[in-house]
Amino acid sequence: MARKILISSLLILFGVLLAFGVLEIFVRVSGKTPPSGEPAFFWQDDKRFGWFHAPGAEGYYFNPPGEYNAYAKVNSAGLIDQEYALEKPEGVYRILVLGDSFTEGLRVPMDAAFHSVLEQNLNIAGKRVEVINAGVAGWGTDQELLFYQEIGRKYHPDMVLLAFFPGNDIMNNTIALECENFGSVRKPYFLLTDGKLALHNQPVGSETGEEKSVSTAPKPQLIPQHPPLAFLQPVLQHSAFYRYFIPRLRVIAPDLALKLAQWGLIKPDSETRNAEQGTDYIPVAYGVYKSPLEPPWQEGWRITEALLAQLKSDVQADGADFRVVVIPSQIQVEPAAWQHVLQSHPAMQAYDWDLDQPNRMLADILNRQQTPFLDLLPIFRAWDGPTLFFPIDGHWNERGHRLAGDALTQWLLDVFPSP
Repeated sequence: MARKILISSLLILFGVLLAFGVLEIFVRVSGKTPPSGEPAFFWQDDKRFGWFHAPGAEGYYFNPPGEYNAYAKVNSAGLIDQEYALEKPEGVYRILVLGDSFTEGLRVPMDAAFHSVLEQNLNIAGKRVEVINAGVAGWGTDQELLFYQEIGRKYHPDMVLLAFFPGNDIMNNTIALECENFGSVRKPYFLLTDGKLALHNQPVGSETGEEKSVSTAPKPQLIPQHPPLAFLQPVLQHSAFYRYFIPRLRVIAPDLALKLAQWGLIKPDSETRNAEQGTDYIPVAYGVYKSPLEPPWQEGWRITEALLAQLKSDVQADGADFRVVVIPSQIQVEPAAWQHVLQSHPAMQAYDWDLDQPNRMLADILNRQQTPFLDLLPIFRAWDGPTLFFPIDGHWNERGHRLAGDALTQWLLDVFPSP
């Protein structure tokens, strides 16, 4: 009997190893092997803005699933773009694009980002145009306003195009929500005093009394201090299949991923952080879609409206045109992505959500301020083709950037003077 059990166990082990070997070969041969090591890092602390790009930083930027692996370089001015002289060349129409990670464009080649597509299209159409990328990951309208006042206006743009992402820009503009999300104050911020914008914490760290943090209540320790199988991780990291499969497992089966983390077969990540928050956890950023809006979000919209008005005023005072392009999120465009959010955070199912709400509210503000804008959401929803997003990461892929760049071209083509 013992001999039969041993033979059966060995056969099962052989089958598992064989299957693993086949999958390993498939991932490698099919070119799906995710990059190893760490992606390039492009940011540094900045007293003016909280953080900014480190001039000269370069390398390949990728995520653990290997959805993208794109090279980027920061120019001498701290922009992810080619070098530009501050003085605009004669006869050139210059557009300065402000925005966050969607504008920064690190997930696609530099010449495939939407602002590069826009520049290429306009020049092919016979316009002499420079489109300067001033996007920085994680920035809100507040930091973009400060950047324009400090640096952006020195490029003498003919147009400032603000790429506004409702998915997190209102949160970024509201220090109470930003603190709830990140746990601390890492940036300058604005408050409304008697209806007017008042700048705080610049230089960053100058108002430590404003520091706020998330709850200090102890969280459950779901991962043992010494997981029993953690010694296998260095070996497993050499497997292309392991590096390809585990990030996807975290998305499709977070409970199983948590078990593997507890055993030490994978490093704790999003599945562990979410589980530690408890069953009532709802990520802060989704509050922008909640109906009705809670008071901090209502205040966030008031601050955002004031920021947009100030940025437009500054741009027009410099003699330039101010316009806005509205960036759609994956959960607004792909119903399956939103259903996955609701399933991943069951507490959300007790509330009402309106995915179009932020776009309507932003449109109302921009119409009141008489600011021309292009909302890409209906254009992305009308797309009938492969996904425009990296499924796990959630940012646009090259198709998404191409669609946005082409739509902006059609919208802006009549703005430019004939050559």
